[in-house]
Amino acid sequence: MQGQSLQTLYNLYFNKRLAVNRRYQRKLVWSVEEKVKLIDSVVNELPIPLILLAQRKKAGVETYEIIDGLQRLDAFFSFMENKFAYNGKYFDLDTIGDTKARLDAGEISQGREKLSRSESLAIANYQIPVSIYRDASTSSIDEVFRRINSGGRRLSLQEIRQAGVLGSLADVVRRASASIRGDGTFSESVSLNEMDKLSISRRGLEYGLAMEDMFWVRHDIVAQEDIRSSGDEEMVLDLVLDAVIRPWPTSGWQNRDVAYGIQRKIRTASPDEVNSAIDAVGVEELHQRIISVVGLVDDVMAGHGSLGRHMVKLETYEKGTQRQFQAVFAALYSLTFEDGMVPKSHDAVRAVLDNFWGRGLSIPTGGSAWGKEKKRTLYPSVKKKLRRAFYKPDPQRGTVQLNSRMYIESLLQGPIAEDPLVELKQGFCTLSDPPKEDLDLFEQVMQTAVGMANHGKSAQGLILIGVADKPSAAGRLEQLFGVKPVSVQNQLVVGTAEQIGLLGYDEDKWWRKWQSKIQSSNLATEFANSLAHTFKPVYCDGLLLWEMRPRSIGKPITYDGRFFVRIGSSTQELSADDFLSHMTMHFSQ
Repeated sequence: MQGQSLQTLYNLYFNKRLAVNRRYQRKLVWSVEEKVKLIDSVVNELPIPLILLAQRKKAGVETYEIIDGLQRLDAFFSFMENKFAYNGKYFDLDTIGDTKARLDAGEISQGREKLSRSESLAIANYQIPVSIYRDASTSSIDEVFRRINSGGRRLSLQEIRQAGVLGSLADVVRRASASIRGDGTFSESVSLNEMDKLSISRRGLEYGLAMEDMFWVRHDIVAQEDIRSSGDEEMVLDLVLDAVIRPWPTSGWQNRDVAYGIQRKIRTASPDEVNSAIDAVGVEELHQRIISVVGLVDDVMAGHGSLGRHMVKLETYEKGTQRQFQAVFAALYSLTFEDGMVPKSHDAVRAVLDNFWGRGLSIPTGGSAWGKEKKRTLYPSVKKKLRRAFYKPDPQRGTVQLNSRMYIESLLQGPIAEDPLVELKQGFCTLSDPPKEDLDLFEQVMQTAVGMANHGKSAQGLILIGVADKPSAAGRLEQLFGVKPVSVQNQLVVGTAEQIGLLGYDEDKWWRKWQSKIQSSNLATEFANSLAHTFKPVYCDGLLLWEMRPRSIGKPITYDGRFFVRIGSSTQELSADDFLSHMTMHFSQ
């Protein structure tokens, strides 16, 4: 352990060398009052709890992953950037070089009433106890975080379940919850500088996510105070279990604990059974399915108010309509992904859901467990009623055309412009008149996929086809194909259905063609099979995109005997000597 000044820690923050691993870390949750109390402790030279960091080194750059102290560090840096005042006065931004640089660049502004220079300097020089966990492995960091946070009630029950837990269940719950809230990120690790954009706004704090705009709140499903304590993640956990476990399992705190490996004296699905059931579907696939059903509900109610008020005619919704939604979700999931049915129309689904729980159906409420026996009786009845709004499409179709806008939003969230593990392509045709198939695209995509896989032992990339790289390309595609682009997270989604139709293919035939090309390409068999499996269609507001997830196989690979890597947002071919040097840096740890 060593003492480090706030000024030194802020320099790490200023240079984006403090990282937050979203696989186990909470969002920012402290109120202004809590942040002010921390500053008061500094001013009065009271001891501050230890900050625990894990040293990480990648491509020669040393960063520090925050294991314990996220809320405190954010409070310190927020104060030093004048986001709130202490006793009506703000930190003097001219006191240290880094805040002055941001002030001069117009990135932050000085509050009206300033602390004196000496008071500001005393805060900047305050020594914080910091312990740095060097050469830390992912598993050891997870275990440290779990031990720190599972010994008391600093976290909610669901946050304790998720703390430091590895496995498919924790992964899909985290991803789906973030996508629905709107704070999903492609990368698990983000800089602390980005966290305010991915946290929930509250009084006096201008964070990126407005509580009232969230799906759960707009539809009176989960109460606002429950979302702050990760009640929405507990909701998603119940949805996941209902989706993959048969017969439908009991929903109760003990059953949830057991699913995460916490021993309880009940008989229910074990962690191995739950994770195996999820793996049978696939984490990415299940994530997308959950988001698709939630997106369907959102689309059905668009312009027609709250789902909770629509299906439950009550005067108050303070506690939400969680169980009612859970039963409806289970039925929609089963109709779509087990029976292969699709909605007749949004109007048809909405009509069935009108006063749904006031027409002969009843559901247990309260805090007790929701037993599997009651579900076994109720769920088929719910599904039977909803079936009236669905039909079986052409049996030749191999894909389910559910809108996945929420899923696409989660992929495009955050700082992806220069991310070496993200690549966006406009489509499969050139922008010439008349347009023709882009014969170079497949080679470019394969080279990019290999470059992403060569980024490190645990690298996972994203290639999304159907997103224009610039407005001029989107405009040209609209001229050529008549497709109006859709703005998602400041990116222009243009789709590809018209392009592959011009080439004489439908969605399923194009899917099979590209999967076959990937598997027969000059790639290592293991990588080729994995890559082909991840290539799949996904819809966003009716526009057809294609997703591909290149994953490292734990060792460097080549394409057609050539060496490719990702540097910034571009794919580059290296000589054998340069490739060896690059791989030594990225695969040696």
